[in-house]
Amino acid sequence: MIHKLISSRINKNSSISSITSLISLPNEILLLIFESLDIISLLALSDTCRRFNALSYTRLLSLFASPDLTLKFSLNQEYKWQPQVDLSFSHFDADTQNLVFKPKSQTALTFYNSAVLRKPNLCNISLIQGINENGEPRSLKENLLQKSYSLSIKPIGTFQQIHKVYRRGKGTKHMPLSYTFSYTVSPPTEESLSKTGNRERLITLIEFSCPVGFFYPQATTAQKIIGNLFGRRRGKKKVKKLSTTTLIDSKIHLDKSCEQTSEIARALELMVVNI
Repeated sequence: MIHKLISSRINKNSSISSITSLISLPNEILLLIFESLDIISLLALSDTCRRFNALSYTRLLSLFASPDLTLKFSLNQEYKWQPQVDLSFSHFDADTQNLVFKPKSQTALTFYNSAVLRKPNLCNISLIQGINENGEPRSLKENLLQKSYSLSIKPIGTFQQIHKVYRRGKGTKHMPLSYTFSYTVSPPTEESLSKTGNRERLITLIEFSCPVGFFYPQATTAQKIIGNLFGRRRGKKKVKKLSTTTLIDSKIHLDKSCEQTSEIARALELMVVNI
């Protein structure tokens, strides 16, 4: 019964009708479909419209809590030390509406505070799930950062950094999202103090938090700049006729969204047989 209903509403020959057919489905059937999707497909689908975003939220939280899902932090200093820290989903913060990740094990990373060395950088955050056919970690998102950030390690203590990324979602291609990570800087051990002096620092990552949108498709630098320009203009003049360039750009974005949703729709048509 469900298979016939969905099959009759999904037209794989038309991108626009694929979107319409999915939107026309009742919530109960959509929730059943969402249960069959992996995390990347569900993120792409939830980015399509606010209704899908709201319906997919609970399922996304359960997928992030999967034990084989890892958020991998990569740091470096002068390209000589490139340690990595694996984090897993800890909980959902209802106050901030953020996903909270914590290290799987408390590991102190060694870096050096020196006038001739650059500060260590957080250079990569990737999403890993399981292993591929070659026995290597399967990367779902290669790098979720748009640029690297330096970490202050000269003073001893606990520090928190807040940065922004730009994503496509909620009808915009330059959605700013803040993420936060905290870490501690400890002095060198007595053993290393005699070898390196007071230059060694031990960094321990404490926590990373971000909204679900952090994992949405990234916005390019050009999109971010154009978005900021249009944002300033809207602030100066509330009522303004859309330019031809804006309309064309919007159509291109819609076409890409339609194409992506069409691919998902075709996949859904195959999966509903098992519902």
